[in-house]
Amino acid sequence: MYITPMHDEAPLTGGKEEGFLLEQIAQNSQIAAEAAQKRLFLSKIQLGLTAFLAVCALLALLLWGPGLHRTLKKADRVFDNLDSLSAQLVDADLPGLLANIDRLTQMDQSSLEAMEKAAQLLEKIDADRLNEAIADLQKAMAPLAKLFG
Repeated sequence: MYITPMHDEAPLTGGKEEGFLLEQIAQNSQIAAEAAQKRLFLSKIQLGLTAFLAVCALLALLLWGPGLHRTLKKADRVFDNLDSLSAQLVDADLPGLLANIDRLTQMDQSSLEAMEKAAQLLEKIDADRLNEAIADLQKAMAPLAKLFG
């Protein structure tokens, strides 16, 4: 590439070495300008990608943010409930509660025994004879029922 002089004066008169150096400076300037253009292009790409990622992050926050907020609120409530339950468990008299449960099971066992005895007594009762006795009682009471009313 040839660089045009900035003024109309005659070019410097010098040897080959000065011309070679000027040519090399011009080439270096050309290379630096091309590198700067590449850096500018790459910076534009980087800016575009950064803007794209920022928009994606903003959309994700807008879409999932409310749900995440609700979930965190629910989790906070659950942890508060767990704290209160653990405090209640600390305050509870677990040995006394277990003793009461033991007493209840013993009472249940004794009531089961009583129910077994009652079932045995009911098995011993003759249902047919009981029905006959009730029928006889009704026959005997029928005249009294007519008398009273």
